[in-house]
Amino acid sequence: MSGREQLADAYLRLHPESAARLLESLPADQANAVLSAVDTTTAAPVLSQMLPTHAARCLEHQQPHDAALLLEKLVSQQSVAVLRHMPATLREAVLDCMGPQWLMVFKLLLSYPTNTVGAWVEPRVLTLPDDCNAGEARERIARSDQVNQARIYVLDRSRRLRGAVRGLALLQVPNRKTLASILEPADALWARDLLVTAQESAIWERHTEAPVVNRDEEFIGVISYADLRRAHRQSLHGGGAGAEREIAEVTELIAISAGSLWKSLGALMRTDKQR
Repeated sequence: MSGREQLADAYLRLHPESAARLLESLPADQANAVLSAVDTTTAAPVLSQMLPTHAARCLEHQQPHDAALLLEKLVSQQSVAVLRHMPATLREAVLDCMGPQWLMVFKLLLSYPTNTVGAWVEPRVLTLPDDCNAGEARERIARSDQVNQARIYVLDRSRRLRGAVRGLALLQVPNRKTLASILEPADALWARDLLVTAQESAIWERHTEAPVVNRDEEFIGVISYADLRRAHRQSLHGGGAGAEREIAEVTELIAISAGSLWKSLGALMRTDKQR
């Protein structure tokens, strides 16, 4: 390992949060090159601090097996948040490379019933961290391929929705202005809400799309009113709305419990090996 690589390794290992913010500011291929230059034990904590949208774009530049190794080192909710923002074909390829215990957890979390909002979200949208300023936000938007979003959602480091900003508002403030000072409220739909219920939300009186959050209030994507209506028409052929809602509730609870269980078992196994 060269002196430069050793320095990068030390920085990522000692300062994962600040390293994550730095990598988010780079093009995805360059950020991935940095992550790929260190071992997974060093890269994983940095990846966990990145917003899922940015982390997913980094992993798109890795082989599925390498991406799977990284995701297995995160807690299940963090891994699933990243998987949701991957293209479907890549997501399946990464899942195929995972151990059976992780596959069970992730597939449970990814599988919402088709007549609930969670099954129809668009996860590949631009998001911004709440700790960046207007200048940094404009740079990220300029590099993104989702430049036509009406609203850009702002998340905290726990992936919880803080609010939204509009591109026009960002253009009208100084570079050092914080996003928190120009945030507008962003009411969200629940991923486990039935499509028929979500159509009646007051959100649609003001907006044509809505952010979607899971049981832990983590942002998982957006859904437009047009897509919601289309999805509802398709789901009418299935029936069993009440049962589907219960399945959605149980799916989230089982997956969260399973993720904690496998994490605990992994810790016990590592402890046993060290004895």
